Amino acid sequence: MLMKKIAVIVRDRQSEALRMGVGLTILNDRVDIFVIDQKLEETEDVRFNLEMTREIGLKLFTNVRENSGMEYIPLCEIADRLLQYDHVLPY
Repeated sequence: MLMKKIAVIVRDRQSEALRMGVGLTILNDRVDIFVIDQKLEETEDVRFNLEMTREIGLKLFTNVRENSGMEYIPLCEIADRLLQYDHVLPY
């Protein structure tokens, strides 16, 4: 089976988006997470799911410098990168 490249875009339902990103790894596809245009909320659920993403080695990208522990890239570069994915899931 061919490995798929999946991008999860985090917007409104941040905790659920992070949880979904973790869950998508069950089929050994490559999953990257993009936090767009906002700082992650500092809730217990977000912290837990963020910790899980890091434990399993998902790559985290953001266009907001305040999101610590993520690779900062400008929005135009994020747009270019998203073209390389088989599936882009905005959440």
